[in-house]
Amino acid sequence: MSENKIFDGLFIFEMANSHQGSVEHGIDIIREMGKIARKYNIKAAVKLQYRDLETFVHSDYKNREDVKHIPRFMSTKLNYDQFSQLVEAVRAEGMIAMATPFDETGVDWCMDQGLDIIKIASCSALDWPLLTKAAESKQPLIISTGGKTLSDIDKIYNFFTHKGCEFAFLHCIAEYPAPLEGLQLDFIDRMNRRYRDITIGYSGHEAPEDNRVPMLAVAKGAKILERHVGLPTETIQLNAYSMTPEQADKWVESALLAREICKVRKENDKYVTQAELDSLQSLMRGVYAKRNIAEGEAMSEDDVYYAMPCQDKQLTSGQFKDGMTATKAYKANEIITEKAKVTGVGVVRNAIHDAKGMLYEAGIALGSDFEVELSHHYGMKHFRQHGAIIINIINREYCKKYIIVLPGQKHPEHAHRIKEETFQVLYGDLEVQMDGGKEKTLQPGDMQTVLRGEYHSFSSVNGAIFEEVSTQHMKSDSYYRDPEINKLDPMERKTFLKKW
Repeated sequence: MSENKIFDGLFIFEMANSHQGSVEHGIDIIREMGKIARKYNIKAAVKLQYRDLETFVHSDYKNREDVKHIPRFMSTKLNYDQFSQLVEAVRAEGMIAMATPFDETGVDWCMDQGLDIIKIASCSALDWPLLTKAAESKQPLIISTGGKTLSDIDKIYNFFTHKGCEFAFLHCIAEYPAPLEGLQLDFIDRMNRRYRDITIGYSGHEAPEDNRVPMLAVAKGAKILERHVGLPTETIQLNAYSMTPEQADKWVESALLAREICKVRKENDKYVTQAELDSLQSLMRGVYAKRNIAEGEAMSEDDVYYAMPCQDKQLTSGQFKDGMTATKAYKANEIITEKAKVTGVGVVRNAIHDAKGMLYEAGIALGSDFEVELSHHYGMKHFRQHGAIIINIINREYCKKYIIVLPGQKHPEHAHRIKEETFQVLYGDLEVQMDGGKEKTLQPGDMQTVLRGEYHSFSSVNGAIFEEVSTQHMKSDSYYRDPEINKLDPMERKTFLKKW
């Protein structure tokens, strides 16, 4: 299951009963939201609420004034044709049409009107007859999780996953209005970690003038934002958690600002500006000669000192390595302008740091009993291009390993005569090429079995970690297509580490 792009970045204007049972007033609200959507060029939806009140409310209670919600539902009732007029108004404003059905008839209305998204309210999130009907629609679904425990949410996630639905979750606190101290926005982090393959958003019921909350929700990783909206008049007063058009405008503006503040500027990395580098350079210590140093002399830390300013082309204090050779003569107090050489040790150290970071991000704990094997088929200097990091966990009649492929790295084509192995991707993207030119792109959870004698290679664009489970691994049981690799003793193309 992959994230449905219709969800990402979506703003939902929840109309609920704020149309007051009037199509004309509902259209006025929709037009106000359309102005906001165009002003900020956002992906916006207007959400209605569908109930077949002839059957939704028990016949004995339809005229009762003492039962919560029922008087409001009955007094603002719209029929199917009236709701269809509101749907057309939403589309005329260039926005996404969606609705929350509270019964099975409501789902039918959504399908008959061709709505883009169906929303499940928090109160209906464990209503299995309704969920079954919604799942059968095969429409994108958004489910609010107000009042639901983690165990409840797991059940809902598994239900819609098994049904093959495209869906998203909204963190929600189902109090109206919701107090700030009860919003639990940290739970958005938990949901993003736990349900990595779907979009997570936030449905807010806090005071409508408080725009700190949408900014915090965005910072926590909410990709969908939802709020109740209405249009006050001389005779219509909004409730304590619904926004006026002016408040909705500020809400959108604040959320967009938060997105801009939080946006990562470089794919799969942190973007560092030149201004940032210049600023730090002005604060760094440079390396200066403590005494006269002859050309060709090996320099130690006793021969240099560190001080501001660090000048152009000068070594910084963090770049100096004990034993560097002076390529020219330096006088006392002169800046040192040597360049740090790329060494095998440096390549290994940097690769290990990156591999550890990938394990941290993937949430994979290794324990303390393992061996690290670096495969460098064309030499350590080319390890970033060709090779892999292999973490040997156990090797008996059965074998388990974690294999880390760094971004842009490729492991050359090879086969095993004794070992049969199965790969399962745990993190990242893995391109596997099988004997005969068959290529497969594997994502987390995907598996690939490699039979004895079957040539295969693998690579990754953004980096990958996969688990290998196999029969016993034997040394010298790797046979490469490239004869130059086969000429090497296994110990010439491998480096082993007991600890890192």
